[in-house]
Amino acid sequence: MKKLLLCGAVAFAAFSCEKTYQCECTHVMNGEDWKPIITNVAIEENKKDAETECKSLEYSYGWQDYQNCKIK
Repeated sequence: MKKLLLCGAVAFAAFSCEKTYQCECTHVMNGEDWKPIITNVAIEENKKDAETECKSLEYSYGWQDYQNCKIK
C-alpha cells in the first residue's frame, strides 16, 4: 500500500511540475513584414499560464507597428 501511494505521489509531482516554454514574438515595425524582429522569451510556468503570459506580450498600433506571439 505504501509503494502504491508513493508511486502515485511521484507521478503527480512529475506531471504538475512547471516547465520552461519558449514564447516566440514577431515584431513588425514600419509595415516591414518581410523583415520582422523575432524575440524568444523563456516562461517557466504550467502550459496554460505560459500561453496566457505569452499572449499578453502581443500588441498592435495599426498595420505599421505590431507584435504577435506564440508558444513554441
